[in-house]
Amino acid sequence: MNPCQNGGTCENSFGSYTCHCLTGEKDGMFYGAYNVNDGEWHSVEVTIARAVTLKLHKSSCTESCLSQTAAIVDSRQAVIAFRNVFLGGLPQEYIPGRFGHEETTGYAAFSIEESHENVTVSMFVRTRKPFGFLLGLERNTSLFLKVWLEDGKLAMSGPHSNKFLSMQIMNDGNFYFISLKMGPNMMDLFQSSKKLGSVSTPLRKIHRTDILYIGGLPDKQETILNGGFFKGCIQDLRLGNHPLEFYPLTASLNSASSKSTLINVVAGCIGEDLCKSTPCQNGGVCYSIWDDFTCTCPPNMAGKACEEVKWCDLSPCPPEAQCLPVYQGFECKSSAIFYRSNGKIRRDLTNITFGFRTQDSDVVLLYAEKEPEFLSISIEDAKLLFQLQSGNTFFTLSMASSLSVNDGKWHKVTYSMTEPLSQSSRWRIDINDEGDHAMSTVATGNLNFLREGTDVYLADKAFDKKDGLRGCMSTVEIGGIHLSYFDNTKKPQEEQFLKISANSVVTGCLKLDACHSNPCLNGGLCEDFYSYFRCTCAKGWTGSRCELSVDECSSNPCLHGNCSDGISAYKCVCDPGYRGTRCEEDIDDCFGHLCGNGATHIRMPSTLCGNENRNITCYNYGNCTEFEGRLECMCLAGFAGLQCEVDINECNSNPCLNGGLCQNQINKFYCICDVNYAGDRCEIDNLFQLLSYLILRMDDDPAVEW
Repeated sequence: MNPCQNGGTCENSFGSYTCHCLTGEKDGMFYGAYNVNDGEWHSVEVTIARAVTLKLHKSSCTESCLSQTAAIVDSRQAVIAFRNVFLGGLPQEYIPGRFGHEETTGYAAFSIEESHENVTVSMFVRTRKPFGFLLGLERNTSLFLKVWLEDGKLAMSGPHSNKFLSMQIMNDGNFYFISLKMGPNMMDLFQSSKKLGSVSTPLRKIHRTDILYIGGLPDKQETILNGGFFKGCIQDLRLGNHPLEFYPLTASLNSASSKSTLINVVAGCIGEDLCKSTPCQNGGVCYSIWDDFTCTCPPNMAGKACEEVKWCDLSPCPPEAQCLPVYQGFECKSSAIFYRSNGKIRRDLTNITFGFRTQDSDVVLLYAEKEPEFLSISIEDAKLLFQLQSGNTFFTLSMASSLSVNDGKWHKVTYSMTEPLSQSSRWRIDINDEGDHAMSTVATGNLNFLREGTDVYLADKAFDKKDGLRGCMSTVEIGGIHLSYFDNTKKPQEEQFLKISANSVVTGCLKLDACHSNPCLNGGLCEDFYSYFRCTCAKGWTGSRCELSVDECSSNPCLHGNCSDGISAYKCVCDPGYRGTRCEEDIDDCFGHLCGNGATHIRMPSTLCGNENRNITCYNYGNCTEFEGRLECMCLAGFAGLQCEVDINECNSNPCLNGGLCQNQINKFYCICDVNYAGDRCEIDNLFQLLSYLILRMDDDPAVEW
């Protein structure tokens, strides 16, 4: 047992021990090397930037007696470190609010009690979802400021401003500190201390009775239009220096709101157990992490849920074939043609002769291996390369042509030993008779290892990721023995190389330039493969000959409009109220329209019917109809007026009792009650209900438990 506390190291001494206390930083806490209970005055200096620096000064020291620095992992640690120093080490974290727990939908609403000018709204956010409404300020039933997640990135918009979308991904399950700073004609969005961007706005003040929504809105449809309900945790929500607590432990005199509404918001940052649905397949073991899971997969399995079988690890293909993974399965690549001696070859194999034509710059022409001996003839970087290790030597002979050989022309090649009767000899290369020749600098053995059951691969190599030869090869002879392209037929000669692979060989070789007829249409580029051609199509075209126009509208690029397909392009005809190349920009029809007497101009969704001479516009999703020659608007419930332009205010009848705040919604109202009242109309007195319950319980007999 270690008697030294707080990470101290114990040193054993005779009959006793000495504790060497921890100095520096560990787990976010600072430990000094100097005692502070010596009766002298001490001062502490703390600097929080990208790191926390703590300095301790005492009256008898001219320099700082202690200076420790520790890096801050995230802004949440910086805030906690600051509080630990200046609040006596007592944790001051607030209870997080958990939104979307167990697939519920909900939100929090705070009624602002006092006006705030040039204020900052801040909070910690944690989620794994790419979309979700984070924050919105509502004034007179109009949402004039909102922040949400879009594709895992922070997005923001204000009145009369375009949407701002940041580049910072925030849906990785970590806590992020975000803040929104309101200033003159500008709103700035921050992640920790990093400014992400700004939007222009005439607003610089949060008014009393404004409502701050967190995680969603009372209207489900409006929430969906603004990112959907948030799923995750929000902690330490503040309006300036005033906390807005989801679950206050004690009444706070510093709170910016005394009225709050929580709908399906759970206390604490509880992670969901996604393993209970047994997502791991094929025997994988599930481990739950916060709002996610990870699977430990058995061998030959892969994927997040072990849903992918690594078929090729099971070696399903025959030895002469290569396994290639494809979607939900595998394919055996067996294009290689290979030969094997019939076991009766007695002559010494001292030369190889063959011819070829190709445009490939990297391909295997012939390969054989019987460890430690091997033979390789290939084209690498357009040069012909000969490599051989044979006999008792440990050296690898390597020779490359001086000229490129991938010009599509026929090349006749001969490799031969300069001293064929010797056990070891230098080798010579001749290309196109004497057009290109060279001599090796080292000596090696012959090719007799090919007589002993060694597979000789032609125009490819087993288990090689490269494609086989695209081109032609003429007769191949090893030591004067032909490698026949035809399936084995009875031949009188005793010494033979037999074709072992079942793959057939296409005989004949097309004339040079399979692209001579210009088969690729609409500007496509033709690539010659001798026996066939391949077209690389210009942008906007597809098909084997580039004969088909790509439908650019198939991906539905127009967000709010109709798509018209063109050649390598598309055009969006936008719905009313939208513009942009993809109809992605919502036109603010209220901009420039100043309403008198403090009224607020609101753009409403509309439909239009009639013709250019006689028409009518119906707002708020009203149904435009023509009846007996008259154009009329059939309004949805909750709207009135000739054009359905009037939103009936259900709050005019003052339905909320006991000081409840009425919020007008479409064809209904919603009451935000004081904490002492509940019910749809705040008609339930919580205190009265509690007193009634206690009075009734007073008449009960006391319970005795033995």
